[in-house]
Amino acid sequence: MIDRFSFLEHPLSRRRFVKTAGKLTLITAACTQATARPVPARAEEEKGPFTREIRTITQPVDHAHPHGPSFTQYIHLLIPDGADESSPFFFILGNEHDVTSDEMIRYYKAYQTAEPIIFIQPEHRGYGQSITEGDQTIPSYVTIDQALADYHRVVMEFRGEFTGPWMAVGYSYGGGLVINYAHSYPDDVDAILSSSGVVDWPFAMDVYDRQVRLNLGDDIYTRVAGHIEALAPDELFDDNWVHREFLTAWVTGMTQYDEYSPYVGLFGFLSRLSTERFLKALRALDDSIADGKAMKYAVANAMTSMPWDVAHTGEYTWRVWRYQQAIETGVFWLSSEADGPTIYPRTEEDFIAECEGALGFSPPYAKAAPWSPRDMVPELKVPMVYVIGGRDPWKGICLESDFPINEGRIFLYNDRKHCPERRDPKLGGEVIAELLSFARK
Repeated sequence: MIDRFSFLEHPLSRRRFVKTAGKLTLITAACTQATARPVPARAEEEKGPFTREIRTITQPVDHAHPHGPSFTQYIHLLIPDGADESSPFFFILGNEHDVTSDEMIRYYKAYQTAEPIIFIQPEHRGYGQSITEGDQTIPSYVTIDQALADYHRVVMEFRGEFTGPWMAVGYSYGGGLVINYAHSYPDDVDAILSSSGVVDWPFAMDVYDRQVRLNLGDDIYTRVAGHIEALAPDELFDDNWVHREFLTAWVTGMTQYDEYSPYVGLFGFLSRLSTERFLKALRALDDSIADGKAMKYAVANAMTSMPWDVAHTGEYTWRVWRYQQAIETGVFWLSSEADGPTIYPRTEEDFIAECEGALGFSPPYAKAAPWSPRDMVPELKVPMVYVIGGRDPWKGICLESDFPINEGRIFLYNDRKHCPERRDPKLGGEVIAELLSFARK
């Protein structure tokens, strides 16, 4: 097995086994072996009829003490050619990852309209480069209320410069955030978009597993569950634990995102291999199509400390999310069936023990009242467009398609998965047209 403790010098990634995803012969062979500044162009970055910028703003660590310690929050902008200060403003609340310029281009492509739209996304505090100085092992400054206060200050900073209709946008966790944001700061924006916005946040839940079973099918699910069982760890965060987490990350990507649906057949074929060879094949694919993100996810969740220089790479942000899960979001995955094979064999007690092992304290959220953006929806004073995919594993804790909202619209795309319009220009065009119509009222 791979030595997980070598990741600082050799970040748990072997040389890429494949150059083009989906080439089965190669994989099988591997098994057997505040001031604006322009974004520096990278070779792989795409150019287009737009300007990209990164700006920064100094945020207080605690908004209740604005003159106390602070950190620098990074804000990405994409301004299409022809846009001006009165153009519509697409304000994306940063999620549990670092923000990149390439990500901004994907939004630009997904939400095309006849008129130019300006896209802006601040990083969520604690993620990417938007972190405090010093050790990040216990990022106590990363809370929902403080993050929302950050976004409010960003709006106050930019609304004088950009005077068009403002649309606040959130995806998944961010979809819950944007509802909370509009509820807390109703005068900041003109409309909101919550795409697959999670509105119920129990400490642990089994609804995710229910849809995963449907998306994978019984045969593949059962085979993968066998590999999960073979990777039962002997102790917390050992090699088996890390590789089980890696396999779980793969299942998440395969079943949650439409763009990875074409790989389900290949994934199912490879699951017939021995566990060791199956993992080798998935490592090859992970390196090839996802820049090793599945393994980085697994390693991040096994880390018992987070030095500043490691956090600053932006490669292991999932450990910050584990901290948020422990203190105020939860949503740890349980099996939806009491007996039989499962991809999610852990219990609430297992997750509590893992939080204690990684963070050094018992997760307070296990006994806390759940965060509930759902309860805020009836009180919203801002129009909301809400998007849900019928095959999204998260849909069981999202709004229902017939949920009553004061003003707005719910889009249900029955055959799609998580945040379905985000990378589909056809769906994105429908959603942005509706969102703009409400923002201009």
